[in-house]
Amino acid sequence: MIIPTELEDVLVANPETLSGAVRFRGTRVPVQALIDTLSRGLPVSDFLEGFPDVNEEQALAFVVWEQNNARRIFGLELVR
Repeated sequence: MIIPTELEDVLVANPETLSGAVRFRGTRVPVQALIDTLSRGLPVSDFLEGFPDVNEEQALAFVVWEQNNARRIFGLELVR
């Protein structure tokens, strides 16, 4: 599993932990949990409430990275 350079401080994957699932650094919380929360139309605050080991900076860093990927595809200005 390759972690994007921009998220190396936020995410980690290790084949010996959670079967190699990408998770938030310093936790056992898979990034898939945040993706699923957002896919259900729920706010990041609901995710953070359910997974208090993940801090807001980590969650928002992933959200901004994901949004910027879409912005790149559509030729829009990136969020910093």
